[in-house]
Amino acid sequence: MSTAACLCRLKKLWILVAVTLLCISWIPSEAQLLQPYRYEREQKNSDDYFHVISLEESGLALFRERDKFKNSNRIWELVFIDSTLKEKSSLELEIKERHKMIGYETAKNNLYFLFRTGETNRNNLELIDISYQGKEVGRHLIKPDLDFRLTHFIKAGENFVFGGYVSNESVLVIYEPQAKSLKVVPGFFQKDTELVDLRANENETFNCVLVNRTSRGERKMTFRTFDETGKQLLEDAIPIDEDISLQTGLTSTLEREDLIIAGTYGEKNAKQSNGFYTVSIDPFDDQKIRYVDFGRLNNFVNFLNEKRAERIKENSKEANAEGRQPGFTSYVMPFRIIENKNGYFLLAEVYNPVNSNAMNTTNPYYYNPYYSPFGYNPWGYYYPAMSRMYRPYMYGPPNTRSANETKTLETVVLALDEHGNIKWDQSLKLDDIRMPSLQQIGDFVVRDDKLYMLYKKESDLVVKSVVLNSDAATEQTEKVRTLHEGDIIRSEKETESGVRHWFGKSFYVWGYQTLRNTTKENRVRDVFYINRVDPY
Repeated sequence: MSTAACLCRLKKLWILVAVTLLCISWIPSEAQLLQPYRYEREQKNSDDYFHVISLEESGLALFRERDKFKNSNRIWELVFIDSTLKEKSSLELEIKERHKMIGYETAKNNLYFLFRTGETNRNNLELIDISYQGKEVGRHLIKPDLDFRLTHFIKAGENFVFGGYVSNESVLVIYEPQAKSLKVVPGFFQKDTELVDLRANENETFNCVLVNRTSRGERKMTFRTFDETGKQLLEDAIPIDEDISLQTGLTSTLEREDLIIAGTYGEKNAKQSNGFYTVSIDPFDDQKIRYVDFGRLNNFVNFLNEKRAERIKENSKEANAEGRQPGFTSYVMPFRIIENKNGYFLLAEVYNPVNSNAMNTTNPYYYNPYYSPFGYNPWGYYYPAMSRMYRPYMYGPPNTRSANETKTLETVVLALDEHGNIKWDQSLKLDDIRMPSLQQIGDFVVRDDKLYMLYKKESDLVVKSVVLNSDAATEQTEKVRTLHEGDIIRSEKETESGVRHWFGKSFYVWGYQTLRNTTKENRVRDVFYINRVDPY
């Protein structure tokens, strides 16, 4: 072979190698993130912070109070953006100065804001109906003839259901907007009973969970399903083990035919949890609550050092073999239960209260992080009336430290089968995330055979990808993508940001950044932003 031919072949070989290496460099890692869209808005020092509401595939709604008045009313700004983070419409709501936001709900193509009408008429409520097109549909003034302390708020069918307490006794009230009437659901007003959950189902019925807190006699957890008018359709009373306290509970919402309750449990009068419980709902058969202590889970204790984690698992084995309760406990809050074709996913987080005296899990009227009586609160006003997806609205001075300040340590995902049995658990350790109140930090999505867990630390996105069939996991950190070439992130407000699953495989992340760009006329700018994040 001639020298020229050899050189030609060698040249082709080098080209092939170069192309191959280039292709390999574009193959994404297991935990890589796409950030295809970003929304930005200039933030002035006098501006209040936005609150972000997911409308799922329909986009997002942003709202905030403005230092602006019209007809002696304060103006609230409401902005609707689509799934590509383009602004669709905006609306200014006139709200009376003494009205305080206490909750919101989404249903079908409408968004509902709930306000308390002032200090003097603390039980009177105003409900504002807004379409996803950004139009105000109507307002309803609701006057319960009760000394009613609100804890939960949902929409079921055409009606609205309010849960709370009257003289420390649980009660449900239904408002029918067409008739402009209120009625109390019968079968409540029970002493020593906590309203643990109130949740709308996919078929326009709704569920409630009551837990008996008495220290004497046989204690039960009661599950009930009602139609939108308050007619009871189903009841299941489930005995609670003598030395156990059920601390939290979430119900599924009938996307499947099965119904379950999942939450945390602890020993009587304990502030911390020993593990998770699940129970299937079947009023025609006796049901037993299944308890799984944290040490029996494969990955729950991964936020601890390796030696301590192993000791906890060994102690769990020994304690269960001897029929006693393991000693390891932790503060844990479940946030979401998601239904799928094979069962359910449960999202929970491990946290530590910075001021442990502020957390009291033995008193349902002061522990429940979604409940506060009408009155003084270190945040100012904090009235987290609950919606279908557990979305409390916190109203108070920004960056105010409160007695409920928490440090969140870990995000946990449990997979449950159709009966509520735990199939697997995965966790993502968090890096010193502190918030002025207990709130969700991370989130997750399961696509095909992969679990993606995501949280935000200032301007860093941390994603963990787990191949469920092999349990192989990778973790990666990426910067929040900015809008313009040359943008440099100088700082970010850590306590005014977050991550949530949005729809499909997409998350949205939001926050406030100070950016510098020497190519712009305004070199330094403060912005509120939202990024769409798609793992692949």
